[in-house]
Amino acid sequence: MEELLSSISPASACVLTAIFLIVIFRFFSNARTENAFNTIPWAPNSIPVLGHALKYRENPGKFLLESCEQVGELFRLNMAGKIMIVACGPRVQRIVASAPESEMSARQAVADIGFEEMLGYLNVYKGTDLHKGIIKALWYHDPSKQVSRWIKSVKKSLQKEAFSKEGQQVEFMKLIRRVTLRVSVEQFIGEFFLDNWEDDFDFIEVFMKFQDDLEDATAKSVVMPDYVALPFLLWPLKRRRLQFQSRISQRLQHALTDMSPEQYGFWLAKVKDSYHPDEVSEFIVGLLFAAHKNPAIGIAQSYLMLCENGSTRQKQSIIQESNALLSKPSLQESAFPTLDRLCLEALRLTAHSIGAIRIAKQDVFIDDKKFVIPKGATVALTHLSSSLNPEFWNDPHRMNLDLTSPHRSKESYENEYMFTVFSHGVHKCPGQKLALFMLRCTVAVLLVDFEISIPNPIPPLCFERATLGQRAGPVLVTITKKR
Repeated sequence: MEELLSSISPASACVLTAIFLIVIFRFFSNARTENAFNTIPWAPNSIPVLGHALKYRENPGKFLLESCEQVGELFRLNMAGKIMIVACGPRVQRIVASAPESEMSARQAVADIGFEEMLGYLNVYKGTDLHKGIIKALWYHDPSKQVSRWIKSVKKSLQKEAFSKEGQQVEFMKLIRRVTLRVSVEQFIGEFFLDNWEDDFDFIEVFMKFQDDLEDATAKSVVMPDYVALPFLLWPLKRRRLQFQSRISQRLQHALTDMSPEQYGFWLAKVKDSYHPDEVSEFIVGLLFAAHKNPAIGIAQSYLMLCENGSTRQKQSIIQESNALLSKPSLQESAFPTLDRLCLEALRLTAHSIGAIRIAKQDVFIDDKKFVIPKGATVALTHLSSSLNPEFWNDPHRMNLDLTSPHRSKESYENEYMFTVFSHGVHKCPGQKLALFMLRCTVAVLLVDFEISIPNPIPPLCFERATLGQRAGPVLVTITKKR
């Protein structure tokens, strides 16, 4: 034993001691947490050490729905040692989601899963409030002009992206995502921003790759201890983000001296005089991260689900409404009821498996202290459980475009604890109105202006990623402009 101990170097001894202390700390920390909320049941099918991590990664949506059905609207997950509470029923979600930031913190929760490293301090703690005010003001300043500009940008972007691939097979979800990101950049920042980058730099492709890698890192880091996730996943992405932001900042500094105010997008026009270009570049990363991918998924899924499930009569009605929307642009969804229903149903059927998270800043009691969410606990709110709840939605897994059906009332979609896609409570999505408009106008342009050949069968829905449900495989299409 003495020989063994004498052979260990001081550096190795420090490392072993640190590992030992970390293990002991995590053991006692988990023990204290366990005692604090041991009234909340566990999700089923846990395995030693890894807990529910593998089962969750296999099929998040299915796992959460089955757990909710078996153990109730509040349960615990063990994600390889990280304990999380899941709220899947509307009654419990209302308690969590309506609590103020001082009691249930969304910002701290987002920071703790790595977004402060991956998206930056400004986006975590200031970005949402900044964007909320600007987007809200958008619709009060000549909304008809804004609507017309947006539709024009959608048409131009679709033609640009589709024309380069005309006659070729393309992946539909990626095509729509490129279009949606291009439109978002042109409207929020300005058309100038995407032109004439040095070294043939493809901003759209680089941003999409960064966001995909960020989502992968987030999913992996959830089941890793911080001392592994930070150096191997989060810090490398932070370095990439800072390099990316540096290029954006340089671009902005040149543009802000050379461009006239009319060339700025509505968002950039509001922030350019209040923040340094380095800060604006960080806000841009967060803005585009939130603004483009889920709307793009919703657009693509709306089109695909219409092809899969729409009757001939329903398709004709939606095409008629699409022509009306493009000829006389409007924000009034009541003028396009079947098109609006299509988009709402596609969003309902693809709602996030985990749509929001909070960290308890104090003990929160539920059911007269039957359950306690202890201070420091992470709480996840699943959106899919409400959107597919048969108590709210008759035959919930089926798209229903029948406007006369009593099982899909207007009030159901307006109830944020039944239709949960845009979250709820104090952190409800500020871009809901804009996102729904993006869905309606882009689907309309696809139906009116393009012929698209769709594979048969279309790959099934997949909830593996931390986004709206996507597809389990590539959706290869050919797209041509109607003559």
